[in-house]
Amino acid sequence: RFQPPSQSLQDHRSVQEVLLDSLDIAGTAEHALRGFRRVALQFPDELLHLASATLRELQTVVQSRRLLSIAEDALPSFFILADTSFDGYQVDFIAAQHIDADLIVHYGPADLEAEGPIETRFVFCSACFPLAQFLEAYASTFSPTERVLVVLGLPWQHAAQSVMDALAASHSGA
Repeated sequence: RFQPPSQSLQDHRSVQEVLLDSLDIAGTAEHALRGFRRVALQFPDELLHLASATLRELQTVVQSRRLLSIAEDALPSFFILADTSFDGYQVDFIAAQHIDADLIVHYGPADLEAEGPIETRFVFCSACFPLAQFLEAYASTFSPTERVLVVLGLPWQHAAQSVMDALAASHSGA
């Protein structure tokens, strides 16, 4: 099951830092600044508690970009889609059309076969990967020469290189 970023905080990082990293605030703001006017933010139920903070952070980043000579009236507006009639994996094009959105940002796991009339940006969210615990469990389960395929879910793809490097150092078969 997907673990929301707020449940995987590291002690030395603030909620804001985790939010910025795991929800790709900077990348989403840059995307929205490519001429989009009305941006719908869609969250699955397990991430809905992050919606208002995400909205605030996006507005802050977009406003800071305004200082780089983007006219105030060219800045996008952000809206949170709530009470969607779809499960959290499907893009809600209908709700987005009701607010005349020209971009949907879908957070969390998603049905990637979504096709609709509005451009969609998928933010899969990254979660802290417990590398030390993983390595400990791996070492107690597999022999150092046993060949094992390790596949990380989307929230942990950012840790793939660290996992490969750590396993290569301790398990030649990995």
